[in-house]
Amino acid sequence: MSTIGLEDRHSEHRQRVRQFVESEIEPVVEEYENEGQFPLELIDELGEAGLYGITIPKEYGGEGLDYRSFVITVEELSRVWKIPAGVVSLSCGLVGHTLVEFATEWQREEWLTDIFTENQVTAVSLTEPQAGSDANALETTARRDGDEYILNGHKVWTSHGAVADFVFVVARTEQTGSHEDVSIIAIPNPQEKEGFNIVRDIPCMEGDAVVESEIEFDDLRVPVENLVGEEGNGFKYIMAALDVGRIGVAAQGVGITQGSLDASAEFADEREQFGQPIRDFQGVSFKLADMKMDLEAARLLTYQAAERRDQDKRVSQEAAIAKTFASDAAMDAATEAVQIHGSRGYSTDYPVERYMREAKGAQIYEGTNEVNRTVIANHLYK
Repeated sequence: MSTIGLEDRHSEHRQRVRQFVESEIEPVVEEYENEGQFPLELIDELGEAGLYGITIPKEYGGEGLDYRSFVITVEELSRVWKIPAGVVSLSCGLVGHTLVEFATEWQREEWLTDIFTENQVTAVSLTEPQAGSDANALETTARRDGDEYILNGHKVWTSHGAVADFVFVVARTEQTGSHEDVSIIAIPNPQEKEGFNIVRDIPCMEGDAVVESEIEFDDLRVPVENLVGEEGNGFKYIMAALDVGRIGVAAQGVGITQGSLDASAEFADEREQFGQPIRDFQGVSFKLADMKMDLEAARLLTYQAAERRDQDKRVSQEAAIAKTFASDAAMDAATEAVQIHGSRGYSTDYPVERYMREAKGAQIYEGTNEVNRTVIANHLYK
């Protein structure tokens, strides 16, 4: 395993996360998956184990660790099940990073502390039916009315929306049609608010345990003090937070690739055809070798981006590279894992078909890999 950029404390942290995953998540993942149940109980257990607010300062209820510890946590969780890894990644990334960097002190003390001492589930309501990769096309509005904003609009693919305790809504506070009129409005306890309407949970490839919500805002009134940072700077805040979010997705890709390789190597040792283990066939052994090479490269890119973020450097290009390579590697590895398992890989009796579904999502969210390639290409000309 690659250790470049890591210290002994990171290895110790990995062992702590792995022990938690093997004792608390691995025995129950299939039960959650089969029942189509979002793992709220596991989020509480993650918090109690000190594995939720990894990068959040201790004074706000977090663990105060670095981004290399963050990617190790997400990687180890994703090696077995990506859903809890995604909750950690979103809460520390798009939500946590934004509040730490741009919120007022009272917002940090109240909201961050609540999220990471009460193990709250967070969500970011950004994507709209006509505003996916083109985030500037969003139409949801937050109109000022005295000391309140009135929110109206239609959002899709709000991860965790129907179970969230805290939601960021990205909306237009002016109507100039540019990035400069986009703001972030925070909504604690959204399920209790009149005008916050869950239309449906969107059925998706990853399975029924995933919560991807379609939401309508119908004259939802929110205090002006719930504005995060400055009005009109929301797009800039989201772009900065996406750097962290993409590192988190890269770590998910590394974990999925590791899980695919582990499952495939074990199966190839046990499965015999024509009187010998299938690992002895070059067609299988070369697949395993390619998976191992992609794994190590993805891990190095992800650790490199995290280490650079720990140095307080901007990581837009590095995060895009790591996210794109690692999620592509995960998709390739999961596809080959299914192939190595043959008909068994095509069934839900083995985890590799789930890895394949999880990997596809990682290629899409936090910016599709096509968008991330554009980010990378644009940096070549700067």
